[in-house]
Amino acid sequence: MDIGMVSIFVGVLVIMAVIIYIKANMKICEPNEVMIFSGRQFKDKDKKSVGYRVIKGGRGLKIPLIETVRTISLNTMPIEMDVTGALTRGTIPVNVKAMANIKIAGTMEEGLGNAIERFLGKSATAIATTAREILEGTLRGILATMEPEEANANRIALAQQVAGGAREDMQRLGLVLDTFKIQEIKDDKGYLEAIARKKNAEVHRDARIVEAESNAQASKKESEGKKVAEVAEIESRRSVVETEMNFRVQQAQWKADANRAEEKAKVAGDISRMEETKTLEAWRVETNKLKYQADVIIPAAAEKEASLMKAVGTAARTFEEGKAKAEALRLLREQWEHPNSKDLFMIQLMPELVGHVSKVIASNLSVERLTVVDGGGSGGGIPHLVGNLAGSVNSFFEQMKTMTGLDLARLIEEHYHASSK
Repeated sequence: MDIGMVSIFVGVLVIMAVIIYIKANMKICEPNEVMIFSGRQFKDKDKKSVGYRVIKGGRGLKIPLIETVRTISLNTMPIEMDVTGALTRGTIPVNVKAMANIKIAGTMEEGLGNAIERFLGKSATAIATTAREILEGTLRGILATMEPEEANANRIALAQQVAGGAREDMQRLGLVLDTFKIQEIKDDKGYLEAIARKKNAEVHRDARIVEAESNAQASKKESEGKKVAEVAEIESRRSVVETEMNFRVQQAQWKADANRAEEKAKVAGDISRMEETKTLEAWRVETNKLKYQADVIIPAAAEKEASLMKAVGTAARTFEEGKAKAEALRLLREQWEHPNSKDLFMIQLMPELVGHVSKVIASNLSVERLTVVDGGGSGGGIPHLVGNLAGSVNSFFEQMKTMTGLDLARLIEEHYHASSK
């Protein structure tokens, strides 16, 4: 056979042997139990040497031929107790029925080491019997200090005292007391029943007394209630009357206040109307004043200003006309002083003078009809009339020369010769 195959075969055998060894010696500890490996020396937390090791809720490998493995259950163990003839204070025996739940301590601090030393390998019945004896002894000791009626009336307090007294003893054994309840307390002599009847009679008596007192109190309360009701009714009526009176007074006060407010409102209205009338009158006066100013004062002022301006304009025109006339007279004088100016001036005045002379003659001479008579050979008739007219013209020229110094015949002649040239 090949060496390699042998090696593989041996290796497989070794692995299988290891697996079988582990499977045979691996111990699994459930959560509700404690597993004790004994056979070797171990150190505990206090560095003391002990002959076992503890596993709780895990696994451990046992060494074959050296270690042994045992378990202790941590399940609760119920204990029913019937304690008979337990003497109470006053030497009255009573029978007590109780119920307890115990278990093995789960940690070293709770006393697991004590339980291992005392109960390892024992059955649950043996452990329960030990616990029952501890509880019964504690219960009898506490009952000896209590009256039967006291124990019966204070069962919860009795159970608490028993549990408190038994825990210390049970911890030294590695046990834990979960609960302890007193279910019943009786006596064979009828003491508790007599006490009960007495208590019942006292209760009935007290009840009747209380009922009588209650009835008396009720009657008293009823009479007092009636009295209070009557007083309350009287007070209510008085309160109603007072309320009505106060309401009437208040109503009168309200009416008075309303009347005062109305009068104040009227006075205020009159004052307001007077103020409005005064204001309107002031506005009317101001309006008439403004209207008077617009109709009289302002036009008068404007007319005065216009008259003043007109007078100034007239004065200025008169002044200018005077200046113009003075200048014209000055120029006329200068022209008059010229030799030919007088003749020209007289010529210009001639039509006006002729018109005035003709007007004077016409106004003084009225000719209704002119008859021309021919004088025959002596030169009368038309020729004589024409000759008279020519003589009249010459006579007019002579008269003008005499009055004004203007020789019209000479001027006409000079003018004629000047124009012919």
